[in-house]
Amino acid sequence: MMGSIKLLDRVTAWLSAGELAILLLTSPLFLFPRPSFAPVLLLLPFLWLVRRYRQGHFVPRTPVDWPILGLLVMTLVSIWITPDLILSLDRISGLLFGIALFYALLAWARGPGKVIYLAWGLVGLGCAMTLVGLIGTRWPTKFPLLQVVNSIIPQLIQGVPGAETGFNPNQVAGALIMTLPLQLCLLIGYTWARDRQRGRRWGAVLGLAVSLILTGAMFILLQSRASWAALFLTMILLGMIGPRRLRVPMVILACVLLLCVALLGPTNVAEQLLVDWNNAGAKPLKWSNRAQIWVRGLWVIADFPLTGPGMNMFRKLVPILYPLFSLPQGYDLAHAHNIYLQAAIDLGIPGLICFLALTGGTLSAGWQALRSSSTRLMRAILLGSMGGLIAFALWGTVDAISLGAKPGFVWWAVAALTIAANSAATGGDTT
Repeated sequence: MMGSIKLLDRVTAWLSAGELAILLLTSPLFLFPRPSFAPVLLLLPFLWLVRRYRQGHFVPRTPVDWPILGLLVMTLVSIWITPDLILSLDRISGLLFGIALFYALLAWARGPGKVIYLAWGLVGLGCAMTLVGLIGTRWPTKFPLLQVVNSIIPQLIQGVPGAETGFNPNQVAGALIMTLPLQLCLLIGYTWARDRQRGRRWGAVLGLAVSLILTGAMFILLQSRASWAALFLTMILLGMIGPRRLRVPMVILACVLLLCVALLGPTNVAEQLLVDWNNAGAKPLKWSNRAQIWVRGLWVIADFPLTGPGMNMFRKLVPILYPLFSLPQGYDLAHAHNIYLQAAIDLGIPGLICFLALTGGTLSAGWQALRSSSTRLMRAILLGSMGGLIAFALWGTVDAISLGAKPGFVWWAVAALTIAANSAATGGDTT
């Protein structure tokens, strides 16, 4: 009997310590789900039960537990009401993975040292997305000057489930926009940090400068006008709420963005702002189509206000119940081009309220830590992670990475960094 208990303790200790690694290793099963993979979803409650056995709680406590619980409840409701569970499985699995990753990162990133490692991990994630996106993006044809550059980049990655013809440039930009402010703020933070080991500090500055240049260049090549505008507004906001030394780089960045507009031609930029593009990037569509898509989203919410029609069902319902005749036949309208409308469509108005509370609660925790933090590097991390969430929130007013979509895990990782930095800066602990 005692031997069995000791074996159980060893196994649960190993599982609890390796929770994050287990999630990362099994992530393809969650992000590219199949009906045959559905049993893998049971891994998440199993890991939480292990933590309950080892540490006395299912998940680390955070200021945003109640909104996340609300999202989980509405996900269960969506499973119950969806008319096509196989179609909804992709979003359901992705959302559950994002939540599990959020709590696993918080359980691991305890203390300032690990928070810094987590920040560097997100910088590395941004670089990885840049490199993968560089050879897998379905390049748009909006600005002739940039099109010349895009035309010489080979598209080596195709056939990915959900992106068979290549990655949507707007989706790639939406993912990158969550890591760019962190890279910039970390670069400034290490430049001004007081570190006796100058070699290590300037090595970090060099690495961040290279990553920022690569990611920034990719961000420009994606030609996502909404993400450009969102990043511009976010940098202005960070310059206002951040320390004085942050304002000069923000002004320089704003000048660089304005210079890009001047080089591309103000008239050309203005014309392109009034044009949208279909999935093939071949036929121009007026921006007025987005307003029509938003109207369809409101109609869906009016018909399914409390539960939504089921996750990922918008793309199936619109052609049948709310046809948009101005779009080409066969156009795959994956989302409502507004993250807030899409949250209400997927999980009902209660789900939208939970998502807004989750975003607001995370930013509030970051702001509280920013005011109480005494270290320059931690303030830089907080500004960068908050900047990523703010930029995504602004970008989400005209585009969307649906809750549970494959790039959506980046949002949960940035949110975990914000909460972990709050805990490190305020002296608290996520237990």
